[in-house]
Amino acid sequence: MSVKLITGTVASQELGIDTNGNISVVDGLAQLPAAGGYYTVAGQTSAVVAATLAANTTLMSARFSAGSSRKAYVTKFRTLIGVGTVGASAVISGTLGLQRFSTATPTGGTARTPNENDEAASATDMTDVRDSNAALTVTSVVFGNVVGVTLVPMFITSGAMWLEWIFEPNYPIKLNAGDGLCLRTQVVMPATQTWMFNYTMHWFEK
Repeated sequence: MSVKLITGTVASQELGIDTNGNISVVDGLAQLPAAGGYYTVAGQTSAVVAATLAANTTLMSARFSAGSSRKAYVTKFRTLIGVGTVGASAVISGTLGLQRFSTATPTGGTARTPNENDEAASATDMTDVRDSNAALTVTSVVFGNVVGVTLVPMFITSGAMWLEWIFEPNYPIKLNAGDGLCLRTQVVMPATQTWMFNYTMHWFEK
């Protein structure tokens, strides 16, 4: 059963709401925006991240199209960090940050293709996603606020670390046209240890 919320003076301006509170329901789910939708993108390194990697090295980036008429809202970012070559005990861990950027698009590395959660929806305007085990080129890129940080653990035996940044559903990370998010080292990475990472980013556009 559904009910109608009258938002105008003619039938075409009525807004449908089902018994679960979903607006404009299709197939039991809230209808996708007329332009936009829900998306993910995933990537991973194919080689180890070197030991003693410099601070402010960009390893992954996703930039929203500078020509988009929509906004992107990032709801979740997952990454798994695994050890390549173990480090030494009592060495200070490195720090990896999720950071905003704008103005230019990083280059190099491996480009990734976003997934449309509903393949009938609009193509994403997150038009450039890429990653590297070494460093993306960031000529003219302007870096902004750090959204979140995590230690890159000092592994003295084999192991891995799973991290998930989850942004409140009502307060996702908003990207305007030309904005982006990147994974970027915040300090020098530890000596001797090498590591690898993968990631999945979730967002919607409207």
